[in-house]
Amino acid sequence: MRPIIAVSILSALAATAAQAYDPIVLARGWERVDAFESEACTGEVGTNGRFYVMSATGFAPSESAVLTIENGEMRPIEREVRADQAGEWRDYYIPFRPNRGEGGIVRVTLAGASCVVPLSFEWSRAKGWDIPAPLVPR
Repeated sequence: MRPIIAVSILSALAATAAQAYDPIVLARGWERVDAFESEACTGEVGTNGRFYVMSATGFAPSESAVLTIENGEMRPIEREVRADQAGEWRDYYIPFRPNRGEGGIVRVTLAGASCVVPLSFEWSRAKGWDIPAPLVPR
């Protein structure tokens, strides 16, 4: 019974506090680095400093949209994505530009028939884990 209550509370908090944010991301305290809101839809990007979660709401159930990700001089990533039954979409992204410096600005656009969500965020290359690896050399 307690796990059901905990899941219900977490779901309610996720729905009210951060729209389409992944509940796991909320529970772990990721930082919100960009947000967008219009009459039709909302979007946001959050990070733990290494991984980024992009999310959007306001689409029709199962609506198809085009996701475009631009990261510096790299050729843009463009692919078709689909909202879930609640009209929400989310995905994770790890910025990387081989041999191209230590970071930059990523621009994300999610464009569907219902709305267009533009987002952007600055990133920098991770320098290593704060917590030592659990493996011990033999």
